[in-house]
This record gives sequence, C-alpha cells and structure tokens, in this order.
Amino acid sequence: MLMTLVILVLCTALPVLGVAHIAESRRRGRAEREALESERRFRQLAESSFDMIVRFEPRTQQRTYISPAVRRLYGYEPDEAMKLSADEIIHPEDLPNVREALHRLEHADHEPITYRGRRKDGSYIWVEASLTRSTNPETGTPEVVSVVRDVSEHVRYEAALRQAKEQADAASRAKSEFLGTMSHELRTPLNAIIGFTEIMKEGVMGPLDNPHYRSYIADIHFSSTHLLNLINEILDVTKAEAGKLEVQEQVFDLRDVIEAVVRISGPPIDKAGVTVGIDLPPDLPRLQADEGKTRQVFFNLVSNAVKFTPAGGRIDISARFDRERGLAVTVADTGIGIAPEDLNRVLEPFVQVDSSLSRRHQGTGLGLPAVKGIMELHRGTIELQSTLGRGTRATITFPPDRAVLEPALTRPQPAV
Repeated sequence: MLMTLVILVLCTALPVLGVAHIAESRRRGRAEREALESERRFRQLAESSFDMIVRFEPRTQQRTYISPAVRRLYGYEPDEAMKLSADEIIHPEDLPNVREALHRLEHADHEPITYRGRRKDGSYIWVEASLTRSTNPETGTPEVVSVVRDVSEHVRYEAALRQAKEQADAASRAKSEFLGTMSHELRTPLNAIIGFTEIMKEGVMGPLDNPHYRSYIADIHFSSTHLLNLINEILDVTKAEAGKLEVQEQVFDLRDVIEAVVRISGPPIDKAGVTVGIDLPPDLPRLQADEGKTRQVFFNLVSNAVKFTPAGGRIDISARFDRERGLAVTVADTGIGIAPEDLNRVLEPFVQVDSSLSRRHQGTGLGLPAVKGIMELHRGTIELQSTLGRGTRATITFPPDRAVLEPALTRPQPAV
C-alpha cells in the first residue's frame, strides 16, 4: 500500500519537474543568446570606432580585448598589444597616476585621465582614457572598459597657450616694474623742483623784483605739478595692473578734498575760460577711504572736464548719499562729449579717442583708467554718460559702508 502511494506521488510530480527544468533551460538559453548578441554588437561598435577600446581585468590588468584602432594609435596589431604590460605602454612618470585612477575606480567612476603612451616606434603621444566599470558578458566577472583617444594636439595647444600667457604676464610685470621704477625716480627731482618754486613764489628768502621771473616761476611750478600728476597716474595704473595698488584707510571730509582740487586747478581753469561750481549737501557724510587716491580721482576728473570744455563752458560738481546705493559724486561738463562707441574705450589705459594727428588735446590717456582702478580698489564704480557736443557726466560711487554717518561740518558754499 505504501509503495503504491509513493509511486503515485512520483508519477504526479515528474511532469511538474520536467516543465520547470525546460523553463529554466529556456531562460538560460535566452540569457546566453542575449549575452552573445550584446558581445557581437560591442565588438562591431569597437572595431568601427576611431577610438581604441580596451577591456581588462582590473586587478591583474590582463587584457581580454583590444580594438583594431590600436594600429592607428600605437602602431601595434591587436594580438601584439594584448601581450604588452602596462609598464611597456605607459610613460614611467605617468604610471602612478594611472594606477591611482584604477584604484579610485573600484569605488566610483572616474574622470578621464591623461597620460603619455609609448608607440611601437618608441615615440610618445598624449592620450586620454575614459575608464568605466563593467561586467564581462561571457564570464560574468568584473572588468574595466577603457576608451582611449589621441589628444596630443590638444595638449600641445594648451601648452602653447600656457606659455604665451606666462610670457605675456612676464612682459606685463616687466613693464609695470619699469614704469613704477621710472615713476619713482622722476618724482624725487620733481618734488624738489616744486618745493623750491613754492618757496620762490612765496618769497620766503626775499622778494623777486622782476615780474617776469615771478611769471616764469609760476609756470615752472604749474608745469612741474602737472608732470608729477601724470607720473602719479602712470604709477597708479601700473600698480593696479600688477595688483599692488593699496588703500590707506582714513576718515576725511570729502568737501575739503573737492575744494582743494578745484583750488589747485585754478590756473588751468582760468586759462581755459570755464566756470566751476560746487554744490554739495551740507549733511554729506564723511568718507572712509584713501584720501590721497581720492584726491587723485577728483583731480583727474576735473582736469579732464577742463581739458575738453571750450571757453565759456561750465563744470558742475555735485554729490548725493543713498543708504542703499552709497555716496556718489558727479563731475558734469558742457564740453565736446564722447561718442557712444568710445565710452568704454576711454576707460582703457593709453587710449585717446582722437587720432594722434588730429588730436587737439594733450594727455596720456591714463586719467580715467586710473580713476577706474582706484574706484575698484575701494569697491566703487565710475559711470560715464555723454552726448557729443553737449558734454559729459562722470559719476563715481563709493559703497554705503564707506560713508561715515556723521554729518560733515556745515559751512558756507564758496563761489568758484
């Protein structure tokens, strides 16, 4: 009875087991066919690719496939390259970086790595390899797929650019150092000339009876001061280009600086036949900045306005303070104006908007660039608005945190 029952159970279960075995065999067959098809497509793609494709075991670096592109890249036949070790292909100096990239690849995909590869003729080329973790479709074991391309031309181009930049930087530094040294050397005798002419103008050592001498001394003093200002402009621009322009922080009354600049500029203002007006609010905050460089900013702006404003014209200096926008001062003139296409150019060093043959106005083209450099040093800005034949408005703006919110000393406005 028991034997009969066992036979009955076996007869019932055998068909089910046979069906399961057939289904599993079909699944394995389908997976094998898909793997083979995937391998076929991979080889077809690899063999038609311009880039070399290499498959290898990550730990032993034993290659399992190298595409025919190795002929063009390295000059080897695929079966020759399969026998070579990494040490025979990769430049010794670059080998540690390649090994490090393979080590990092165990944890995550890595950025392409560039190294020198040795060709069959012994020459080296720069190549870029993109490394990807994968699985061998035939064995199921982990592997790395490397797509390698020749980047020698790109590397040479980058090296040429880098060399050109280094040469340009060196030339710029040499120029800046030369101009800075010359400026310093010229300022020393000029300061002596200006000091002695001031003594003679004031008659400290006794009066000069001949009025012509007094006129000559005034001309010498003005010319020396003008030349010193030009040298200061050169020095400021070269220092700004070299990143060596520094700010010596002080708190001062902006009104005093502007009035002093206009007073010093009196002779050229009178000679040009223009009128200067100062309109500053009585509660204008004091400024925390470099007083000497701020004075240079206004001297340059006023000098430019005087230079380009015909006789009978007017220059107006005004200011406003906004807690959000900052402290702004505008120097507006009724001069010849600037063409729209030249507004940005005049802020570049050594630029004159007129040709050297027809230019009626002297100057180095450093005034406005020096202003721009000094304002940027103070985290400020310069804005130019101009209309040809009607005049120019130059507005400099210091950031709000440079305004000392204590009202400046209120005083009567001088008539200039």
